[in-house]
Amino acid sequence: MADAAPAQGIVAEDAPQPRKGRLGRILLPLLLLVAGAAAGFAGGLFAPRLLPGLVPTAISGAAAAGEGGERARPKVAPLEYLEIDNSFTANLRDSGRFIQVRIAVSTHGGKPVIEALERHRLAVIAVVLDVLAQTGEAELNAPGGREALTRRIRMAINDLLQRKSGIAGIDDVYLTSFVMQ
Repeated sequence: MADAAPAQGIVAEDAPQPRKGRLGRILLPLLLLVAGAAAGFAGGLFAPRLLPGLVPTAISGAAAAGEGGERARPKVAPLEYLEIDNSFTANLRDSGRFIQVRIAVSTHGGKPVIEALERHRLAVIAVVLDVLAQTGEAELNAPGGREALTRRIRMAINDLLQRKSGIAGIDDVYLTSFVMQ
C-alpha cells in the first residue's frame, strides 16, 4: 500500500509549482512607471489651461508668451547712484576722536527717490550727522563696524524720506571716504 496514490487534497512534494516569469516581474513595475510618467506629463501640459489660478505666474506667463503674446516684464527702475555732495564730520561718542565721511546712495526707486533726496538734502545731512554722533569708536573698530554704520545711515535716511515724502527707496549707502582721527 505504500505505492498507493496520494489522497485527494494532499499535494505531492515532487509536483511542479507554478512559477512567475522574470518577464512578469520586470514588465509590471515598468508599465506602472511609464503610466505614472505619462500622467505627470499630461498633467503638466494641460493644468495651466484647465486651472490657470493654480499655476505659478512664471509658468503661465511663459505659456502665454508661447501662445503668441509678449511676456509682460515688471517695471523696475534701473539702479541709480547719487553721491551726497557733503563731507560729514562729527565727534565720536565717548571719545576725543572724530570721524569724517563722504557717502553715496543707491536706489531702484528711480526719479521720485532722487528728487526726494535732493528736495530734503538739508534734512538728510542732519540725520547722517546725528547717526555719526551716536556712533562710538569701539563700534567702528569692531568687525563689521562700517557695515553696521552704513546700515544705520540707510535706515535713518529711509525713515526721514518716508516721513517727509512718503517714499523710502534707498537700497544701500556707500562710504566713499572714511577718516577717523
